[in-house]
Amino acid sequence: MFTENVQSSESSTCLDARSTNKYASIDKLRHSCIAEAEQAVNDGLIQDVTSVLDAARPVGEKRRLCAIRFAAEVCERLEAAICRAQQSDDAGTGAKRSCEVNSLSAEPAQKKAKTAGGMAPATSSSFQGSEQTDLMLHSHLIQWILFQSSSEDPSTPASHEPEIQSGISALVGFVGQALAEMAADNVCYSSMHKLSTFQKAESIATDNASYQQFEVALTMDTGSCTDTVPDHKDAVMMVAVKQFAQEQHRAYWYLAYCTCKLFTTQPNRRFAWGLTACGTTVRACLFAHDKVLSSEAMDVSTSDGRRVFVELLTNWTMCESWRLGYDPTIRHNADLKHWEIDVYDSDAQLTRSYICEDICCNAYSIFGRHTRCFVAREKTADPASAADQDSPKVLIKDTWAHPISPGSDVVRDEVAYLYEIRDELAKDNTLNGTYPRLEAGGVVQIMCSDGVADDTTQLILEDIAEDTRAKVLNRIHRRIVMSPVGEPIHNLKSIDELIVTVGDVMAAHTAIAKRCGLLHRDLSDNNIMFHRDANGGVKGMLVDFDNACRIADMENMKQPDCVGTLPFMSIGNLEMSGVKRTVLDDWESLIYILCWLGTVGISQADQDSAKAVRDLPIKNWHKNSPTNIANSKRQFMHDEGFFVKHILQHILNAQGFEELRKLLFIIRATLFGNKHVSSSAQGCLTLPPPWAIDMGIAQPKVPTPSDTQFLDRDVDPAITDSFARRAEIAGVIADELLGVTQKFRSEALERINKGNTH
Repeated sequence: MFTENVQSSESSTCLDARSTNKYASIDKLRHSCIAEAEQAVNDGLIQDVTSVLDAARPVGEKRRLCAIRFAAEVCERLEAAICRAQQSDDAGTGAKRSCEVNSLSAEPAQKKAKTAGGMAPATSSSFQGSEQTDLMLHSHLIQWILFQSSSEDPSTPASHEPEIQSGISALVGFVGQALAEMAADNVCYSSMHKLSTFQKAESIATDNASYQQFEVALTMDTGSCTDTVPDHKDAVMMVAVKQFAQEQHRAYWYLAYCTCKLFTTQPNRRFAWGLTACGTTVRACLFAHDKVLSSEAMDVSTSDGRRVFVELLTNWTMCESWRLGYDPTIRHNADLKHWEIDVYDSDAQLTRSYICEDICCNAYSIFGRHTRCFVAREKTADPASAADQDSPKVLIKDTWAHPISPGSDVVRDEVAYLYEIRDELAKDNTLNGTYPRLEAGGVVQIMCSDGVADDTTQLILEDIAEDTRAKVLNRIHRRIVMSPVGEPIHNLKSIDELIVTVGDVMAAHTAIAKRCGLLHRDLSDNNIMFHRDANGGVKGMLVDFDNACRIADMENMKQPDCVGTLPFMSIGNLEMSGVKRTVLDDWESLIYILCWLGTVGISQADQDSAKAVRDLPIKNWHKNSPTNIANSKRQFMHDEGFFVKHILQHILNAQGFEELRKLLFIIRATLFGNKHVSSSAQGCLTLPPPWAIDMGIAQPKVPTPSDTQFLDRDVDPAITDSFARRAEIAGVIADELLGVTQKFRSEALERINKGNTH
């Protein structure tokens, strides 16, 4: 069984929204991937896209013409070989030959399976002459193309799936060998991928069904022999095999589950192809970042179906690597055993190259931003050497961002934001290190036949029909170089260090909002980082401005969009309310982050002593619908006594957590129970839900003209929603909140300096 390639650290600056439990087991991660795969297929599958196969065609004219000519010749060879095999059957020798092939191949296959840990690579080098080719086709491919899946019950055991897998291997091997023979004297050969297959079954119990994993790897033909067993990192695409045509939907979601592993283990993966084979019906799937595009059926039991499939395999063999889903700007140096990464600097309009020293965050999902983070140093001019060890470490963030806020025409650009933040705050020494300093960054550049192009979803789908492209979000592939390199907060040594980190982060947040006019909008435990100075002191750092937006633009939005990390999103954000988003939404997110860390701990040692989250009220903030999460947060945040009893009571009793409990109590009171605002601007309720009435929780009052001493005295009395009233005076309340965190930070720093840290 394959093991998940789980990195030791999920993030160095940012991460796609996912589980906040850093210590989740591999089994839980696998279960999460299965659930995501089902949802991806249910919500994001576009079937029978005729033009999806066009996205595999080579772009270069010479390659494209070679592919057309070669595919036609391979089809002729294939049909001739099938005809010979069928004639052999008619002559009564088919059964004998089948037995001969099976008996000859059984022992070596078993031996290979043992030496490869159960993984049996298919043999594609055995195609030497038509006689042996016909034997292979007769024993494997012929059985597949004559397979009658409709004659059996789908509830029966999947006994024929190995036959289908062998048939695919035979056909892939036949095409690969034929292309190699035809292209040996052709200029296209030097850059051609040679198709080979390797396979391994993985059983997953779902609805009493066994789901088989089958992988197809397209590799460059180096002509060298190796005993290395292929793995996910070597696979170009995955193939999901099912016995019956009625199992097509299951094949889709299992393919999605397997494809997720490609994104996880391959740092140079832009998008992915995949295949499903249900009986004799084959479909190609293109995994973009928000949709799965499936081709029409290719029935290999017919000559037309085989022709289309051979053309596809030929195109994959002949096309450019970036058409296969690879990123040519991230290259693996096999000699020096490191990754080299190119970063286009839009400001200087030049490309800088870096040597990766560590991959600290990988893509763990099928859809989304696919954020990856690399610790690196700038490359030296000497091609035989690695990075310049005198150059400082930097962090490279690679992400597929959606630049347009949903429901609006507001453009988001993290690179532009970081340039602005750097230039505006550079002279403020008190904020140094509390935000990522941009060193270089821009849109990833791909070399195409027409020159250099920005890497976007539309570039991937440029050959797809326009009506289909319109259904897919156009993401932009950005790469950013930043410093300093941060650490995740679970590496902090104490609660006092956490409090110092939070103080620094919120000071940066306030300065960026006031002086740059930018709202972060995605505070989470992954986006609050820290780094240490030469003396070991901590400095908090606010990172990941993918979802940031200009405050002025937000005020013009007809409907504020819903962004962020689900468990930490504000109530208004979760409910997609019409109340404008302000800095208070991010302060509210901070409450939920600290509540979570206080309950489950910030380190492995803390978590070992923590209660099971499933038994606590805070569980409702995770793995739930946005509406249910919002209702739960309203319930716990509205009333001080309720907050203390059901949230603060479950904060860990370990050393230092009492200070965190005090900080949470005051932050919650300042935001939701501020004594300087009228009662109508306090709490979380607009209309009393049944549970509030039953529990006797106080309801908001309508403001009166006599409330002149309150901060919201000039707010329109007709505004009775507490969130809306606070939004009108967000800056004033935020200043109070900043004062609270700075006071706690100073006290925590004093304890750290005296050696009395909690």
